[in-house]
Amino acid sequence: MSEIQTNKKPNISKSLIALGVVLAISIGINFLLARPNGLKLINHNNKITDTIVQPVSAKEIYPMFICPCCGKTIDVGCCGMAKERQLYVDGLTQGRLTKEEIIMAYVKKYGLDSFADKNQAEEFKQKLIAQAPAERPTISLDPETIDLGDVSLAKGETSALFEITNTGKTDLIINKLDTSCGCTSAAVVYQGKEGPRFAMAGHGVESPTDWSVAIPPGEEAQLKVYYNPNIHKDFRGTAIREIYIYSNDPVEFETKVKIELNQVD
Repeated sequence: MSEIQTNKKPNISKSLIALGVVLAISIGINFLLARPNGLKLINHNNKITDTIVQPVSAKEIYPMFICPCCGKTIDVGCCGMAKERQLYVDGLTQGRLTKEEIIMAYVKKYGLDSFADKNQAEEFKQKLIAQAPAERPTISLDPETIDLGDVSLAKGETSALFEITNTGKTDLIINKLDTSCGCTSAAVVYQGKEGPRFAMAGHGVESPTDWSVAIPPGEEAQLKVYYNPNIHKDFRGTAIREIYIYSNDPVEFETKVKIELNQVD
């Protein structure tokens, strides 16, 4: 009896169909795993392998923050400071960052007080507190506001002192100051030595960029604030000016104090 042999050829069409079904299922699962700020891709072991971040529009970030110069949200573009902050947001939205990451980067640069919504500011502060290490520096300023009373145009520049204390457990490093108006400048005085003066950024004043001072735990320094009424010779009446202190405190990395005054002849 002769042996009958059968040559079985692979069914290419069926293999392609099966591969297509597997790919379709995989894509469908990935879309089901999508989150508001990004799409998670998984492999066959159900492990995250990459993230496709959905684009974040700068225009949805602008209204969340206010300009310290004019008090309006930065989408208004009321002044050079607001436009500078718009440019910073524009740069952040060009990267592979989620909305929350963009907000966090902005807050770490400009401070919690930059939020237009104070409830949102408090929410982010609680996140920062939860993330902060136990062994950290902590900045404390006293008082929060000093009333200079009547400031005479004829007498010229006047000043006030605020106490800075490091109530934390590691060195507090202050490396930048800023003010809300060109009429106001500030410097840190530590161990009797006064550092360089800082003034309002973006208004023709060049502040130092390579300065810092380290204050050990439990030690104090002073913030010396200067007000020059002759910057606004035509102004008469009451005013409030803010001074911003930037440090390595992971929660209060930007904190502020105020001066109040009544400008007279």
